[in-house]
Amino acid sequence: MLSPNASYVRVISLIFAGTMASGLAEDGIEFFESKVRPILVSRCYECHSEEAGKQKGGLWLDRRAGWQEGGDGGPTLVPSEPKNSLLVHSIHYLDEDLQMPPRAKLPVEEIEILERWVAMGAPDPRDEELTGALRKEEIDFAAAREQWAFRKHQNPPVPKGEKRDWARNDVDRFLLRALEAKGQAPAEDATPEALLRRVSFDLTGLPPSPGEMDAFLADPTPDAFAAIVDDLLSRPAFGEKWGRHWLDVARYADSNGGDRNFTFFQAWRYRNYVIDSFNADRSYYDFVRQQLAGDLMDAEDPQERRDQLIASTFLALGPKMLTERDKEKLRLDTADEQVDTVGRALLGLTMGCARCHDHKFDPISQKDYYAVAGIFRSTQVVMGTRNGCVNVASWVEQPLPVADAEDAASLKEKVDRLELAMRLVVEKSFMKKAGGKMAADKLPLAGVIYDDTDAERVGEWKESTYLPTRFGASYLHDDKQGKGEKKVVFRGSLPENGIYEVRVAYNADDRRARKVPITVEAWKDTARVTLDQTKTPEVGGLFQPIGRFHFEKGGRVNVVIETGGTDGYVIVDAVQFIAEKDIEREAEAIAAVSRGKEGELFQMSEGDLKKEMSKLLTDLRDEEVAMAPRDADDSGDIHLRVRGEVGQLGALVPRGFPQALHAGAAPAILEGQSGRLQFADWITGPENALLDRVIVNRIWHHLFGRGIVGTPDNFGTLGAEPTHPELLDHLAKQFRESGGSMKSMVRELVLSRAYQLSADAPEALAESDPENTLFGRQNRRRLTAEEIRDGVLFLAGKLDSVPGQATAGKYGEDLDKPMNFAEDTRRTVYLPVARNNEVPELVMFDAANPDLVSGSRATTTVPTQALYLLNSDFFQDQAREVGRMARAAGDSPSDSIGWMYRRILNREASPAEIERALGFLDEIGGDAESGTAADEAMGHFAHLLVASTEFLFLD
Repeated sequence: MLSPNASYVRVISLIFAGTMASGLAEDGIEFFESKVRPILVSRCYECHSEEAGKQKGGLWLDRRAGWQEGGDGGPTLVPSEPKNSLLVHSIHYLDEDLQMPPRAKLPVEEIEILERWVAMGAPDPRDEELTGALRKEEIDFAAAREQWAFRKHQNPPVPKGEKRDWARNDVDRFLLRALEAKGQAPAEDATPEALLRRVSFDLTGLPPSPGEMDAFLADPTPDAFAAIVDDLLSRPAFGEKWGRHWLDVARYADSNGGDRNFTFFQAWRYRNYVIDSFNADRSYYDFVRQQLAGDLMDAEDPQERRDQLIASTFLALGPKMLTERDKEKLRLDTADEQVDTVGRALLGLTMGCARCHDHKFDPISQKDYYAVAGIFRSTQVVMGTRNGCVNVASWVEQPLPVADAEDAASLKEKVDRLELAMRLVVEKSFMKKAGGKMAADKLPLAGVIYDDTDAERVGEWKESTYLPTRFGASYLHDDKQGKGEKKVVFRGSLPENGIYEVRVAYNADDRRARKVPITVEAWKDTARVTLDQTKTPEVGGLFQPIGRFHFEKGGRVNVVIETGGTDGYVIVDAVQFIAEKDIEREAEAIAAVSRGKEGELFQMSEGDLKKEMSKLLTDLRDEEVAMAPRDADDSGDIHLRVRGEVGQLGALVPRGFPQALHAGAAPAILEGQSGRLQFADWITGPENALLDRVIVNRIWHHLFGRGIVGTPDNFGTLGAEPTHPELLDHLAKQFRESGGSMKSMVRELVLSRAYQLSADAPEALAESDPENTLFGRQNRRRLTAEEIRDGVLFLAGKLDSVPGQATAGKYGEDLDKPMNFAEDTRRTVYLPVARNNEVPELVMFDAANPDLVSGSRATTTVPTQALYLLNSDFFQDQAREVGRMARAAGDSPSDSIGWMYRRILNREASPAEIERALGFLDEIGGDAESGTAADEAMGHFAHLLVASTEFLFLD
């Protein structure tokens, strides 16, 4: 008798015979455009490009032919061989004589990107010749608007084919015309068993029950099938299945990834919002508007406001480099990720490729990019600190509406307190780094303050401690001597760009000068004001505001106090720079101190602030808050960045929309607004047919195995042309007229005869159209990672149907530790998705990469999958339960085998299959009529069936 494992190996080897790696390769051109080209532009073009007029070492790096030919040092790289590539060698600084770029070694993440690019085979679309090939022509936007992807809605006539009785709706008529034009006929209809299994998995991600199969086999008519479709669309499982499709596109994850894999404790609210939206058939246009600008929209009731705030989490979900020291770069990089995500997810355009230059292939200019980036740079997603380190940023969270007014006020107070603590930790850390002093013990001042001891003195000044109203240990006065010869210069530094109020400290007295001349040197402007020091200062009796100015991080932050033209004493004590957003909070804190209130955050030491911040973060994990962005205090247009470099400012670009899709004037955006609401209204407006084309193509892709446009995330030049452009236009217009009903479109497509065709094509059709671009048959597909896991739990009767809530809390602040879901019976969509730490069992079966917009998943078939299915404790446990259920359901082993075929494979077992199964049970189970041995044997056979190709694939 064979041992169970030996028998498994024999059967599994047959099941997976011929397995080969056939998955889709990573889109190398997309990787080059989004990751590699920006590095080459910013780090290499200065010395190795035609634009810069330099070819150091005889090497061009601004075109593929340049590195292919190489420079004075020989070939630059060997595709697919990083270790043998000179470029990789030089960026690692392995040789003192060959270190590139020469000024400073690249950051680790950029080195890894270049190594990965070379390992991929160095895909590079830059096909310019070695000389005189730099693109210089202007983008013709008028012509672009006439291209198939960018034109307005069309109304193509529905064709009338010869086989009118064959078609069940307009979808079939368009497809049939294309087939007839090629002299081909469609495949036969799928069997009822295959069709029910297909539609059940496609609409709910779960298999049909034997009872559902029996009912359909008894009445396999179009009307009965339509009733089944309506039932599937009404189930909560529909939203769980189709919500997962959108979460792939939205790059959903429960952690940040990037440099710090902090847990997104509130991301689950967005996940559930998406699932609920699909189940409620929320209009796609409302769905999109809420995700782009929900926090800015008006709401009719508290529930709608909750939905809007939670929906806007979409913008905050992406990976962020939270340890980026240059906070302006962090904001621009965050905006870049949002522009790229919105472009790919909603418009099927690689807009992020235009950050450094006009798009090389599509009608998107660099000006277009910064017009949109200005909208998202004006959106606050990152702020303060999360772990008390000034260089580790956090993200914005907002309180959700709650029924009880007192609870709502308490929650808002907690959130506001946390935000203030986060900012003050950064502020106080920055003060120490920049030389600024802390506020006086009893005056809770905000911002960055520089004492007179930090300033540069010109002329003879006297230090004094005569009056107690002062900042710091002492203050200066000019002794009414040497008027015009003395001045004090404060040279400051600020943590971020923005509008700051400048204040000057002095102690007032009638003997003071009335017109003290002060010069403020800000980013671009120089202002001159006078200060009357006989009047008591407005802020705490110590600091007097002298104006508000725009400062840039790294730019001029200078205040010069002079004595010329004065007749009284000139006092110099300190200068304060406070961001506009902190003025009101500071005033509240000062008022609280004056009333004797203790423990205000402004008075806390840096260490106490960190403790308070940590406590508040923990408290708010389970509170009603959303990971929602908001408009930034410094909302406004931004400068184009030359070559994408943060510090290389070009022209100021008005915020607006891509010109290929919008021929009108720039939107009217009020001062202090981001423009997201206007952007959301435009992108969902009826004039933007591209939005509709992209989403109906996504729906088609999930139901037919490939899209009418085969690249669902790229409708640009490098993407695929539509196989049926008129059908795509017809569906887009129909979708618009339905008000954006996702369920209506899904229903329309699954009720088409084309959807219900067999996956087996007639020989002539298979030879003529091997890629099935005509959709003359259905595409066979493998179950997704989620469907495999959920499916076996469903078969074992263990799948938890209760919607999931918070998923990441129990795993801690950083989702870096291994996660095991073997004991968790919730649907996979409710389990945490950790960037940098994805669950191997799901990755093995091609779960979506949460770092990217993933409208189309790769599908691989590799030996490791078979080995996992064979050896997994999880699969064996579920199969053992199915075997126990089978034995309980049947009066004999033959009955139990038949029950398993109906439950697992959704069909009847043939006599030959039952005979083989009985032989297998006899080999491994001994007496298969009774006891534990029989249960064990049935479990082994159930394991074979759930690991079989027939279970894993849909016909």
